[in-house]
Amino acid sequence: MPNITMRDGHCIHIREVGKGDTPIILLHGFGMQSIHWLPFALPLSKKYRFIIPDLRGFGHSHCSPHNQNCVISNYADDLADIVEHFRLDHFKLAGISMGAFVALQYQQNYGDDKVSAYMHIDQSPRTLNNDEWSWGIFGHDNQARLKKEEQLVNDLMPFINTNTPYSQLPKKLRQILWQDLGDFFVSALSRPLHKALAKKLCTNERLIKTLMPVENWSAYIYCLKAYIEQDYNMLATFEKLNTPVSLLVGLKSEMYPCGGQLRIADHTKNCEVIAFSNSGHTPLIDQPFKFIKELQRFAAT
Repeated sequence: MPNITMRDGHCIHIREVGKGDTPIILLHGFGMQSIHWLPFALPLSKKYRFIIPDLRGFGHSHCSPHNQNCVISNYADDLADIVEHFRLDHFKLAGISMGAFVALQYQQNYGDDKVSAYMHIDQSPRTLNNDEWSWGIFGHDNQARLKKEEQLVNDLMPFINTNTPYSQLPKKLRQILWQDLGDFFVSALSRPLHKALAKKLCTNERLIKTLMPVENWSAYIYCLKAYIEQDYNMLATFEKLNTPVSLLVGLKSEMYPCGGQLRIADHTKNCEVIAFSNSGHTPLIDQPFKFIKELQRFAAT
């Protein structure tokens, strides 16, 4: 599990699992880390090779800071550095949620010549709603929820600008931060028990800090800030892809309503839609057996 130095001198932690002729790079989402892929990669590791990074701010890369206002572009550059480090001339690519945006931004910025297949997991092509699009993050609650996120970002930015340690943040702001992230994770889950556990977890500061460390707490805020300000729209990127796309859609997704995700197929040359009828935003949790079968099929083709 090496640490790889990126172009700005900071390190990204990588997990390498298994062997195979065509490497498969797996990209996690916000609030996740590389370890969450292991229950699916390890059973397939006798036949396939997986390269699984911890993105900046998460997992063992938690203390590596962002160096761009657009965190997705920052992550895409890191992915390019990872590809160069391993000297990959071809690989398969899969991303869930924020990791899917990273995969698309990489292919937009660096081309898709080396990507032999792409798995896109429960991510709308657009984040913000407007008169023409109503399937952004949080669906019909898009504007209200993001206005709340914007207030949190504005309240915390002065402390980020002064490099304030997490322990010195006002207690009220720390509570609001975890409440806000708790609401985010609740939206990512579909089953009532999972929602209740996520909500409860985020009310226990000591416990949640073991899962989301706070040495570089500003990383979470930079991600929120980017989603509010960047107005991500990947439809044009999909239209340019020559890579075969496997589109995995949670039909019960509250984070990104399936109606918007399914429209990706209308903008892609070669797209297979794989519906997870009993899943929300996280098919890895909601339908793990179906997901590992689809990952195996993706690896084998």
